Amino acid sequence: MVKKFCLFSMIAFLFSSRLFAQDTVKVSTLAGLDYTAEKLYNSGIAKYASKDYNGAIADFTQAISINGSFYKAFLNRGIAKYELKDVQGAIFDFSQSITLSHDSCELCYYSRAQARYAIGSKSEAAQDYGKTISMNPNHAQAYYYRGGILFEIGEYKSAIEDFDNAIKIKPDYAYAYNDRGSAKRQLEDYSGAAADYKKAVELKPDMAFAYSNLGSMLRKKGDMKGAITAYDNSLRIKENYLTYNNRGSAKFDLEDYQGAIDDFSKSVKLKSDYAIAYNNRGAAKFKLKDYKGAISDYDKAITYNTKYAYAFLNRGMAKELIRDKQGACKDWESAVNLGVEQGKNYLQDCK
Repeated sequence: MVKKFCLFSMIAFLFSSRLFAQDTVKVSTLAGLDYTAEKLYNSGIAKYASKDYNGAIADFTQAISINGSFYKAFLNRGIAKYELKDVQGAIFDFSQSITLSHDSCELCYYSRAQARYAIGSKSEAAQDYGKTISMNPNHAQAYYYRGGILFEIGEYKSAIEDFDNAIKIKPDYAYAYNDRGSAKRQLEDYSGAAADYKKAVELKPDMAFAYSNLGSMLRKKGDMKGAITAYDNSLRIKENYLTYNNRGSAKFDLEDYQGAIDDFSKSVKLKSDYAIAYNNRGAAKFKLKDYKGAISDYDKAITYNTKYAYAFLNRGMAKELIRDKQGACKDWESAVNLGVEQGKNYLQDCK
């Protein structure tokens, strides 16, 4: 699952550079507040808008020093702190805003949830998303992000329920379709997953990773040509070493071994330590009877992943064909020790 964080346009984009303070108000609308606190608050909003985050924090802090119950100043100071990567400071301010708003600030909970997720406090973040939803049952993003946490902890059915709700509220929520597809994939609902990935790219044609996910799902269903087309679309938008590897695997399945080698080579060019692509390229070379070339690739795969059991198994088969029986047996033994039972069949010839 690929998770992209985005919030409503008038509040804090806590996981991107487009972070905006909310509630840009005129002085006269903050009834009951000290005039100086209001003025400082509005000054902080203006400085934030011009990306002077330190200046905004200073103004919000002064406003708070004058009026310690000014929860919107705490909220916006937290947003500015987050922009400066002071996540703990942001969480403190969001918590203060929750207390001072007498538990009535939906945005405060949602902002704290995003910040808590950023530092890995996923359980606490999920609770805050839940609180946001209880205050606003139509908060599509809160459902979406809570669904993402449920996905990460393996609660796929519950994640799907949250993604369902996000989509009901926001029918064009492409990211929710993509992530729901990934949850369905984990539950082996491949047709449902493919349908969700297709909907995601229909709604957002520039979503490269959704095309890649679709390709993997079509490959899972045995539609190699459809998978390659999906990978092609993904790579036209953005090059990615995983997508090259996956397209190469689909070409391998279609017995286009040279095409597979080309894609695996592009994969390792983008990520030189990607052991899987080296192993896969070795397998394609093996099919073309380039056994020495295959061994060279298996060597690299094992260099980058010393516990890559299948690379040992495959290298053993290639060594056998160049009459390196001793080396083959040693590799098969390593494969068995790493958990590949299939290696035992080959070891029988080593006795």
